[in-house]
Amino acid sequence: MSALNVLIVLLNILMGFGILALTNTRLPRSLSIPLSVLIGMFAHTMLLFMIEFTGLGISRQMMVASAVFGTVVLNGWWPRVAPWYKSLFSRTSLTLSMSDVITLGAGCTIGYYVLWAAWYWPVTPFDAMAGIDLVARQTISEGTIVNRVFTDESLRGHLSNQPFYAPFAMLMQVIYRLIGYGYGQVWLGVAAIAFSWFMWSSLRQVVHPFIANILWLFMIVTPEFLGYTYLLQTDYINAAFLACGVVLLVLSLERTSISALGVSAVLFAAACWSRTETIGIVLIGVIAVMPMMARQLGGRQAVRYAITVLGASLATFGIWNGVFVQFFLPVSPEAAQELVFFDGARLVAVVSDTFTNVLFDTGLWGLTFILFAVALIGSLVWKRGVGSIATLLWIGAIFIGLEIVGIVFTAAVVEQTLRRGIFKLIPLIFMFVAAAPLVQEWSKRLLKWEGAR
Repeated sequence: MSALNVLIVLLNILMGFGILALTNTRLPRSLSIPLSVLIGMFAHTMLLFMIEFTGLGISRQMMVASAVFGTVVLNGWWPRVAPWYKSLFSRTSLTLSMSDVITLGAGCTIGYYVLWAAWYWPVTPFDAMAGIDLVARQTISEGTIVNRVFTDESLRGHLSNQPFYAPFAMLMQVIYRLIGYGYGQVWLGVAAIAFSWFMWSSLRQVVHPFIANILWLFMIVTPEFLGYTYLLQTDYINAAFLACGVVLLVLSLERTSISALGVSAVLFAAACWSRTETIGIVLIGVIAVMPMMARQLGGRQAVRYAITVLGASLATFGIWNGVFVQFFLPVSPEAAQELVFFDGARLVAVVSDTFTNVLFDTGLWGLTFILFAVALIGSLVWKRGVGSIATLLWIGAIFIGLEIVGIVFTAAVVEQTLRRGIFKLIPLIFMFVAAAPLVQEWSKRLLKWEGAR
């Protein structure tokens, strides 16, 4: 990593810390630090995007200046931020078992390969070459997002929807190409390591560390999921933002030691910034868990949270799709032509293909869906319960949202678009398995066995 890359990551972390402090987030350090990397990346892309409207031009100097500005502003309310930093750095301790050391050794090895692959391999996915990376390279060349990709008359009428729907990944490509990486996509490896760390710590909040380690290893080596930790697309980072938001919402509802509703709203907004159709999934998910939130938080607070999540998500969705694309770019995506009316035959075809060609393919997902079925059915049969109902509701909401996308958009191919959309389910399935009553029983037995020793 270059010195500039280290500086940008540190500034992103500080921006993330500022947002965690301002939202009164109460989390263990093992969750706060990796989460701040992801939130800081989101904040940095938003700030870089705002430079587009200043007329100063997007350059390396402006990229660094935007990160410095964001760090200062987000940490500027020091009376509010200082107590959070004091809590973050107090009572530092690290206790690892031998299984933790072995697990983290394997995870760090995979992380090294992910970073190396993101640095070494060129951008190969067609969607990225025709969209994310194409716009990023031209943005750097011309100093503006409104560049030749959108203004060249010879391209008018020949653009796919790829250049229009992924501002987060495009702007991260701009940042990391300005840092000096030839292919830019090293940011994806950094985000994958941060997200994996977050999930390792999240699983340990729910189940015995030994079981958490096993589930975490199964998650990070899920074949298709692992491949996109270094292949440039929008789907992995979109899954990371959405999963973090759901995990923090669920932990806030189910663990009294954790309070992160505010920052979960930020993460849902980041998910909508990273991929357009996520706004529909967030809407379905929030509606699905509203009754549970009302019971846990009270009706007024539940409504306030739902309004905050949907308002923030609509803001990030709208600032790009409703404002920038419609009023600042000289061309717009022809999304309306891809929409079709509800068709029963298409519904059957999409759902059938999703199961037979995607979900049932263990070459794509390894043991993920087998573990899910075993944990769900086993818990229902032997324990008469499912564990984390909120997580299960979100899994259902995401699946329904993806199927709706596949049904109403002709460009959403099941074996491509929906296959990568399944990434959103993978982390949540492992969180659900960890919280399943059957697995919780094994966790209690392990704790009892350790206590007896």
